[in-house]
Amino acid sequence: MSTAAINKCPIPDYLNEELIRETLRKEFNSEDIVVEEFDVSPATSAGDNYMSDVFRIPVKYRLSPTEQKSEHISFVVKCLPDTGSRGPVIDELNAFHKEAQMFTQVIPKLSKIAGDEFFAAKCFHTTEAPNRMLIFHDLKSLGYTMANRHAGLDFDHCAAIMKKIGKFHAASMAYARENMDVMKKYFNFNMFNPDVDVRSDCINVVFEKGLGTLISIIEESWHDFDPAILEKLKKLHPVYVKKLEACLTQKFEDGFKVLNHGDLWCNNMLFKYDPTSNKLQDVVFVDYQISYYSSPGIDINYALSNCPNLETRARVDELIGIYYQSLSETLGSINYPRIPTMADVQYEIRRMEFFSIVSVVSILPITMMEKTDTMVVNFESMVDEKQAEQSRKIQYNGKKYQAIVRPLLKQFNDRHLLDV
Repeated sequence: MSTAAINKCPIPDYLNEELIRETLRKEFNSEDIVVEEFDVSPATSAGDNYMSDVFRIPVKYRLSPTEQKSEHISFVVKCLPDTGSRGPVIDELNAFHKEAQMFTQVIPKLSKIAGDEFFAAKCFHTTEAPNRMLIFHDLKSLGYTMANRHAGLDFDHCAAIMKKIGKFHAASMAYARENMDVMKKYFNFNMFNPDVDVRSDCINVVFEKGLGTLISIIEESWHDFDPAILEKLKKLHPVYVKKLEACLTQKFEDGFKVLNHGDLWCNNMLFKYDPTSNKLQDVVFVDYQISYYSSPGIDINYALSNCPNLETRARVDELIGIYYQSLSETLGSINYPRIPTMADVQYEIRRMEFFSIVSVVSILPITMMEKTDTMVVNFESMVDEKQAEQSRKIQYNGKKYQAIVRPLLKQFNDRHLLDV
């Protein structure tokens, strides 16, 4: 397998000693911090981040000029630029302010509610000057690493994800009861901002044109594919984005709501393993920039569409059971007044199941893309029509992708999700 072209990101000059010193000052509430050494390098490879540029900064410092002992810490700095194609989209999604609120205010409280559960890296500092940045504790330095997204995740990894998100959702239910104003102010939408009159074309390029390309690829090279399903996809195409918006923005008073992560695919989770046995110990999530207070069916459908490998997809019901056990046990431990039933969870999954189609058509192909020497995978290539078309052809022709998606499209058809 060839390696992808690396989208090299220049090191910004604002990732400097003053920023590091300010971060440490804030953490230790001290003006005496001495930064001895630091190094800045890209923290991710091409295709691992889209909306942001991420850098790793290992730092050697002393707590004061008279302190002899040096300390070490590693930061990860997430920069959300205001230029290029990404800037307007970040603004439209309110991504920076959402994520800053999540990491500095919400997640620490959720962790406490759930018995100090580790939901995310500690955020040391956020700033909008000279650029939008969030500065985190480096999860790699704590033993966390990214799994191989191209193969899909096995049952144990998916079970860990569902257990963790069950705890996260449960804690958010308790938090929301006392902080509904926060939910309404920051987390009232996912991708479709109700306060934006003229939206960027990004969603149409990524979603509608993605389905169009899939239809073309099926016609050209997916031999023996059911023509009835192909015809339904063609009829769905013109209303695809409208149906997505209707799914994600639906208002409801029945059922139950949680604070969703909003973007639970393999790139937004890191895993920790026992150093001796290599047994999976924990999972933690990153990139809480489109979190959304709504049905838990958003996170459940999204994760179960994008994360499992082919073998694990036959055990989806078990994974839903693990989610429910985690949700109900956590709610029970905090004496939540009404614990949803498994039937309630199943209802929420059905409420948001159209989101599964979008995940399979638009996100799963990125997850499973078989890399090439010529394709630079980044946000610009996703929203540039010519580059996006080129990458989708590679994605939709992937053998692993087809092995998973052919039966999924049949399932979607059987459940009438493709009907217009």
